Amino acid sequence: MRIVMVPLAVALVLPWSAARQARQESVPFVGCPADGQTGPIAAPTGAPRTLPLANMPVGAIAYYKGEQAPGVFAPRGWHCRVWYGSSGSGIVVSAAPIDSVHLFPPPPFRGSAVEVSVSEGGTSGRFSVAFAAARLFPRVAAGFIESVKKEGLVRASDFPRGPYPTDRVTYLDSLTAEFITPPHRRGMGTEGRLAPSQDAIYGIALLSDLDSGEPGLVTLGVRMRPGLHKLEEAILKLDRQCVLSDGC
Repeated sequence: MRIVMVPLAVALVLPWSAARQARQESVPFVGCPADGQTGPIAAPTGAPRTLPLANMPVGAIAYYKGEQAPGVFAPRGWHCRVWYGSSGSGIVVSAAPIDSVHLFPPPPFRGSAVEVSVSEGGTSGRFSVAFAAARLFPRVAAGFIESVKKEGLVRASDFPRGPYPTDRVTYLDSLTAEFITPPHRRGMGTEGRLAPSQDAIYGIALLSDLDSGEPGLVTLGVRMRPGLHKLEEAILKLDRQCVLSDGC
């Protein structure tokens, strides 16, 4: 029996492995220029990224990456740029061209775009982390929020209390929240470089390294025009996995 079953097992495993490999396809790497505290940085080059094909419109997706910031999946053929500094960094991938002359302050994006921002709690980015934590994670981050208040650089009365009233917030755990900022409203989705517009912003916020006393915050925001629902859903799924797995 042992001699018969071994080839049967191999015969069963090989087709499954081949089918698994057949569901993989690569998407192009797109380098993004960066600018910030130490000056401009040229767009990097990189290898294509492999994605599972199941229910994924890979032909419409690319992987965007610049120096000093995490990578992000976004629609193919869009425009990208990274901003970085002592407080953290961020990448925006926009359907519309990005003004490469007037970069500071970064322009507000009102159209379809994907943004990932990283704020460092051990730097001047602590204010962004504390403000976001006061909105989404007031209990678990209470100690850190209070320590920033005690610095006296920002009035305690200026700190937000709880989520934006029009945002829809769903908690995945005590340090991770998904949110939807509705059209024409300010919310977590507009805390970065995405300005309010006629389309909703879907995103996720993750608080990390809370035990260190200098937590970081990663925020994802995705906004696309009507008619791109399937692509938007795929981009959200991919970038959500990036955020939850500590970057792509």
